[in-house]
Amino acid sequence: MKLHHHTQKYLTIGILIVLSIWVALFYTILLDEVYDNIDDGLKNTKIEIIKKAYDNPEIRNKPQFGLNNFRITALPPGEYSTKNSFVTKMVFLPYDDEEQPMRILTTFFQDSNENNYKLEIRTSTIEADELLQDFGLAVLALYFMLLLSIFLINYIVLRRVWKPFHSLLSKLKAYRVGNDFKPETTNKITEFKALEDELKRMIHNIENTFTQQKMFISNAAHETQTPLAIATNKLELLFEDTNLTDKQIEQLVSVHQSLNRLIKLNRSLLMLSKIENHQYTQVESINFNDLIQRTIEEFEDIYEFKEISVAVNKISPNPLIITMDKGLAITLFNNLFKNAINHNFESGKIEIEINSDYFLIKNTSYSPALDPTLIYNRFYRSTTNEQSTGLGLALVQTIIKETSGLSIDYYYHQNYHCFKISYSF
Repeated sequence: MKLHHHTQKYLTIGILIVLSIWVALFYTILLDEVYDNIDDGLKNTKIEIIKKAYDNPEIRNKPQFGLNNFRITALPPGEYSTKNSFVTKMVFLPYDDEEQPMRILTTFFQDSNENNYKLEIRTSTIEADELLQDFGLAVLALYFMLLLSIFLINYIVLRRVWKPFHSLLSKLKAYRVGNDFKPETTNKITEFKALEDELKRMIHNIENTFTQQKMFISNAAHETQTPLAIATNKLELLFEDTNLTDKQIEQLVSVHQSLNRLIKLNRSLLMLSKIENHQYTQVESINFNDLIQRTIEEFEDIYEFKEISVAVNKISPNPLIITMDKGLAITLFNNLFKNAINHNFESGKIEIEINSDYFLIKNTSYSPALDPTLIYNRFYRSTTNEQSTGLGLALVQTIIKETSGLSIDYYYHQNYHCFKISYSF
């Protein structure tokens, strides 16, 4: 759940509870006030009736409720409370032929001869109830309108408040090491400004570390080139010594293979460093149909030695033209093709499909499907092939990233490892 929706949810729940309590309390107070007004009217009527009934026997002779809505009942001698008693109940009215809610006041009084009487006064509350019902509906409508208004205001305000944060987050997602990171510079919210400053500081440290790492790799690769060349030359001179035993020759061959692997590793690291430092800038239109054909011819002896068949399928009559550095284009396909040969088995197959916007290279192999999240990591090797440096696919991905419009996709289909290079122009 998004932070905006999470905050909105708790705000809505809180406001819903508070407003519900407020509306219930308001309606209760209003209801009490309405009945207080009715009761005050009944009290005033009581005082008027008792005053008139004190000396007037005709008034006291009202044993039934009439049009005046009161009755007086004579009581035997005794002590009676003069306290007012109120009750609301449904009463059947013959002239209306229906029951209606009535508010009834009951009290006791004495006449001038100290005779006891019970006085009951009633009044209809139907108008008050209808008023309360209408008012309740109005309050309920106001309640929902307030809820909706508060929800919309909160939604708009929260979106505006969190806008700098989402802007910062989107820029952070798009950030890649080596690229500029330019967050908002006009942020007035203290917490977001602090977050922005911390991110700048952290990314600055990352960039420094990354730059130092690239410089170290580049310098190390440069510095080891000459010693490796000297060691290789001296080793080749030793091979010319006729006094060497077979065992010594085997050991020298093993050393020579290790040196060659180290030289390949050194060249790959140096090339990676140059690509990341944007030193390949000679961009031109490369015809990959021709490049692929030339590469296949150059590697013919190698794959024929392993009895690997190579098939090329040109789907489109239009060639695949990619705008990029020529050296990188050659390295891109060479590494993919060598990878298909090195990780193939004898009498295996390599199939290449060329279209106007992509090329696909797939090969058979003893290896099962590879992990797409690991194969492009530097020094990752899915097999124990001693000739592999673990940098071939890392180089391919780095070239893809540095070339605009290129993308790579790996998948395993019908026992074939497939690498698809797509170009959007």
